[in-house]
Amino acid sequence: MDAEMGTDLVHKDDPKKRTLEKKRPVVKPAGLLGLVALCLAVSIVTSITTLFCYDHWYAQKVVAVDIKGYIEAQRENYLAGKMSDDDLRKSFDRLEAVVTAIPKNRVVIMGDAVVRNAETIKP
Repeated sequence: MDAEMGTDLVHKDDPKKRTLEKKRPVVKPAGLLGLVALCLAVSIVTSITTLFCYDHWYAQKVVAVDIKGYIEAQRENYLAGKMSDDDLRKSFDRLEAVVTAIPKNRVVIMGDAVVRNAETIKP
């Protein structure tokens, strides 16, 4: 029963005197390689998370909006009779909604100023 409870009947000085003494589990010290691997893993995860958050919420990005092309297309549709006055107003409201919905970390430029490698938003 003593073995199940994790105790031994021993006395350090005199084996005839028996007292209950708890066995202490042997703790093996962590190896240096395991500690280095853990530190490296934590460092890599922290770095990747930091870069992702910075890129997603803080880094400035260039976005082009093709306002000139959109206005020309709406003008042509209006002059051809494909749009009414209300449809034209709604289309310009939609253009305004698209431009105001662009996040603050985006720099907005005109679409005709972009040569390449910039995201172009067409309303």
